[in-house]
Amino acid sequence: MNGSPPSRQTAQIRADNRRRLLLTLLHHQPISRVRLARRTGISTATVTQLVAPLIDEGVVAETGTDSAGLTAGAGRKPTALQLVAESRYAIGIHIGARRAQIALGTLDARLLDLRVVPHRTGEAAEVAIDRLADAALGMLADAGLRAESAQVIGVGVGASGLVDSEKGVNVWAPGLEWRNVPLAALLSQRMGLPVAVENNVRCMALAEAIFGAGQGKPVLAFVYARIGVGAGLVVDSHIYRGAGYAAGEIGHWTMLPTGGERCRCGNTGCLETLISERVIVEEAARLDPALVDGQPEPMESIFSAGRNGHPAVRQMLEERAEYAGIALANLVNALNPDLIVLGGLLDRGYDIFAPVLKEIVVRRSFNGAGTAETIRRATFGERSGPVGALSLALDTFFYRQTTRRALPAYINAK
Repeated sequence: MNGSPPSRQTAQIRADNRRRLLLTLLHHQPISRVRLARRTGISTATVTQLVAPLIDEGVVAETGTDSAGLTAGAGRKPTALQLVAESRYAIGIHIGARRAQIALGTLDARLLDLRVVPHRTGEAAEVAIDRLADAALGMLADAGLRAESAQVIGVGVGASGLVDSEKGVNVWAPGLEWRNVPLAALLSQRMGLPVAVENNVRCMALAEAIFGAGQGKPVLAFVYARIGVGAGLVVDSHIYRGAGYAAGEIGHWTMLPTGGERCRCGNTGCLETLISERVIVEEAARLDPALVDGQPEPMESIFSAGRNGHPAVRQMLEERAEYAGIALANLVNALNPDLIVLGGLLDRGYDIFAPVLKEIVVRRSFNGAGTAETIRRATFGERSGPVGALSLALDTFFYRQTTRRALPAYINAK
């Protein structure tokens, strides 16, 4: 019947087309409508329909002619389009075990501001979240922005541990001793903005998939090691969470069936007990106490020793890389990803770890499924956490722009 609202399926197709168009525009601008249609597989008429409201909203602008495009008739070049990255802003909050990082960024995930908020020992979760909200609102104010402005689209939170992304709850954050903390509801109420919450390593994977090395890769794994060890998985542009939000917990893969150290999860011989920061620091202290004692950043001195002629430390680090390589080979055999991105300690010590673990992945993966080219270091380095949280906000509230009815209740509340 004329005038009836679009069906759920039609609305989803339109949302998917919009996201594909915007991301293609982001990565290939300036670009004409005709070339957008060719690259996305969307009809030219549909591209025109999708672009029109984006221009009206100031999100997309016409910027002269597309020199790479076909002529539009009589030798004329078609009009080029460009994403106006500064037309909208989002906030990303990365909550680590020791500190939080808060980022303000534009539609292309460019950071305009980045602030660090250390955790306070023994502080209740609600008090900590209130401080994060204050810091984020202060960041907006310093940038001349207001939370209620249409320019500010929302907040993405990357939380450590187990996260129920549908409810926006940090189910368990072992490093902070948080259990069942309603992060999204608390932050949304405090800031007056829609909030999306996800496991922080999954956020890092999403950042690589949209803005980093994983663009156009159907299956991507982001492997992160620091306090804990985990993998974020993105499959066909969607975060893969598993049935109980526990997908990617490779830190709790059993590497030593007997005789291994007890892990904080209760099992023994987990990967986390072999390649986490705590284990590496303890091993280095046993080999050479001076590398750790009184060092504000012991990992820096450990990596430096491994690079500069300390054979025992180098051997210890390469042994850690062997365990990581075996785990990555198992990941390749289970998931067969197009790309594995290494973050955290694996990125900081990439020059030491990568040669060893790549050789093991190539040797142990089934039928050549894992290659050296499959593995690379994180695009955003030490900023992977805040860029990941920012990417969650951008994807949820702008690029994917899931219809309001499909968003969790705490997001619908705005």
